[in-house]
Amino acid sequence: MVDSSVAHRSALNLRDTGPQLAVLRAALTRLAGCALPGPARLALAEAHQALTALEAIQPGAVDDGVFAALLALAGPEVAAELTLQMSVDLRRVLTALAQGLAQSDARVVDAQTHVLVMLAGTAGARGLQQGAQALNRAALAGDTAQMHDMGPAVLAGLAALIGFVEAAAEGLPR
Repeated sequence: MVDSSVAHRSALNLRDTGPQLAVLRAALTRLAGCALPGPARLALAEAHQALTALEAIQPGAVDDGVFAALLALAGPEVAAELTLQMSVDLRRVLTALAQGLAQSDARVVDAQTHVLVMLAGTAGARGLQQGAQALNRAALAGDTAQMHDMGPAVLAGLAALIGFVEAAAEGLPR
């Protein structure tokens, strides 16, 4: 069992890295636009994957304000149904995206990342949304190597978002 004060300090340390992660994402995005030799392109994809994983597990990976506004907009009578449907939709994307990645099917990855970009953005999961956009670009380019490099981090972020949405749903009146 993790001591709660240790977990709290770790969460604070992760939260403090937000600005550095944003700078790193901007730098990696600029590099992605450059002509790079194969090994450098691979290293860039690995760095992108690691960054997306860090963003996905960072406390605050889901903007509570955006998610709360979504629930407020839905109203108390619809919020439980909304979170349930969002969970179902996210799980559907998780299953299909994992299969698409396993089969190196760029069309499936493209279609599922489109849905994920929308769902993650709606929920306020900006890092996951950006990761899904990057994975979508790889799918559109038919770059299966990059899809495989970025896929696990996006799937991990998606699983974390599902956990967040389902935890929020448990706290709502039915």
